[in-house]
This record gives sequence, structure tokens and C-alpha cells, in this order.
Amino acid sequence: MIAAFLLLLCFLGHAAALDTIQYGDFVFSATFSIANQLGFFTRNGLNVVFNQVNSSTQAFDSLLGGQFDILIATVDNALNNRFNLNQNVTVLGQLDQGPGLVLASVPSITNVSQLQGKSIIVDSPLSGYSFLLQFVLSKFGLELVDGDFTFITVGGTNIRFADLLNGSLPNGTDVFATILTYPFTIESQTLFSPSPAPPNILARVSDFIAPITSSAFTIRQSSLANATEFALLARFLAAMHSANEFLLDPSNKACSVRAIALQLEVTQDIAEREYASATDTLTGEVAPGGNFTVTMEGIENDVMVRQMFNGFGGAPEGFNFTAALEPGSGKLIDYSVRDAALQISQGHGTLACDS
Repeated sequence: MIAAFLLLLCFLGHAAALDTIQYGDFVFSATFSIANQLGFFTRNGLNVVFNQVNSSTQAFDSLLGGQFDILIATVDNALNNRFNLNQNVTVLGQLDQGPGLVLASVPSITNVSQLQGKSIIVDSPLSGYSFLLQFVLSKFGLELVDGDFTFITVGGTNIRFADLLNGSLPNGTDVFATILTYPFTIESQTLFSPSPAPPNILARVSDFIAPITSSAFTIRQSSLANATEFALLARFLAAMHSANEFLLDPSNKACSVRAIALQLEVTQDIAEREYASATDTLTGEVAPGGNFTVTMEGIENDVMVRQMFNGFGGAPEGFNFTAALEPGSGKLIDYSVRDAALQISQGHGTLACDS
């Protein structure tokens, strides 16, 4: 009885004193929405502070500068920072394979050929989605190197989405197209009926290349050697893993949709469509084995696309990407935190959803 009482006191003390983790992301993923709305974070003793990322450059500066403990960003940015810029960033695992990743345009642009001579707004010319844009546009005969189109650096998806809807940048420059992803792709098609006209979806990335590894859990490599930081990251990943399992279990659909609707502040109908996007087996918040393992074919496709457009100028000549992508200690991909997280999440089981 005394032991049980002491255990209860320990639990209550842990629950009352949540540990803060600084988390950076461009969007509220479905997995995050569920973890946040259904209490997976607090169950793991965490106060998760969401930091809105406004550009990939700012995101990695904040990660390496210690403002973020963990970042979710397209894995291509980790490839760029690690192999081109020689920065010690580590990928803990894969969250998704590009849900809702599309080339979207203003209503007056109805096909890709009309982008000839136009500017396209991007996060950065060196970000992963910019290379995917080049890849897709090349399938329509448009090449950046030939001057068929240009890039204008604007920032993250949330900023570009607002500019696309507005039809211009704050300085008055016309906006023609950009790349969108979850949750903005669905929102772009559902928030504007009957008027004004929604953006057009000109092309879906998955129609031209799939799978890809898109969003990935990324940290400073130095965090792996710090026991306190390691444990904090493991608890965060455990919460996200439990939430991801919950999301991908069809029996939890109603509850998942409700959590998405609350987090995104959208209607039930829009949340239903966001749920379908997030659980898509090819492009959704999925990974081999359901445990955040990086899809090797996906990340190899990311490397291939960047190589096609000379995106590894900072890597040594003859660099062995196959070896560099192999997971392991000190490598780009390190599963040690993920493995610790899986032990925690398996012990916790799954939260029930109140009706």
C-alpha cells in the first residue's frame, strides 16, 4: 500500500511538472494535432512549445543556435545542411511522404505551360521543394537554367499560401504559382466556395515521383551526447509515435478528424479531407513499419532530384551518397532516439477518445 502511494505521488509530481521542449515546424501535421489535442504530450510529461517556422533557413539557424530542440522539415533541407554546408544535423526519423504536395496557381493560370516566363514563389531556391518544383516543371519542358521561369524567395508554406490567395506579395509583385502541402492544399480547394475562385492544382508531385521522404524529425547531432536532451527527445518522439499510430488506426477516424478540426480550426468536412490526405498510404504521414523509419527509396529519390539540378555543389567530388544515407551512429540518420521512444510508447498504450 505504501509503495503504491509513493508511486502515485511520484506520478502526480511528474504530471504537475511538465518539461518544456521547443518544437519548430512549418505546419500543424495531423500527428501533431492528435498528440496535442488528445493529451499524448502531457501524458509523456511534456509542455510542447510550437514555434512557427517562416523559412527553412531560419528553421535550421534556430535549430543549430539552440532555440529549437527539434525541428520537422523536409529531409532535403537536412541533406543540404549536412552534405553541402557541413553542419551537424541528424535525422531521427520520417514523419511523412509529402501529403498534398502540389503545384498550385492563381485562378488565371490554368495549365503549366502558362508559367513560361513567370516567377514562382518559394521558401528558398536551395530548399527541397524548390528542387521538386524544378523536377515537375521539367516534365512540361520548363527549365530554370534556361530562364523559362524564375524563383522569388518568400518563405514557408503558410506565407506562400497567403500570398497565393492574395495574388501578390506585400510589395505588389504579382504571384502566379507555388508549391503547397498539407494542410493548405485541401484548404485551398475548400475555403472559397462559391467565390472567389480557388487556386488551381496544376500538378501533383506524386504523379511524377513517388515515394519521397518529405517531413523528417531533425535535431542537432550534439543532442545525442547529452543525456538530458536525449531523454527529452525520446519522450517527444514517443508521444508523436503514439499519436501517429492513433491517426493511422481506422477505428479512430472520428476522433482523429475531430482533433484535426480543433487544431486547424476548420470545419468537420474540411477536417475529413485533411484526414484522408494525412492517411494516404503513398504520400501521407506514413513510414515503413509504422515506426518513423526513413523510406530509403524515398530519400534516394530526394537525392536524385537534387543531383539532377546540381544541388550538391558543396559535397566533395565522388561523394558516396549510398554510404552516407545508411543509418548509424554519427550518420545523417540515427535511430537511437527513435528506438528509445518506441520502448516508451509501447509501454504507454493508446489513449481513448472521449465521445
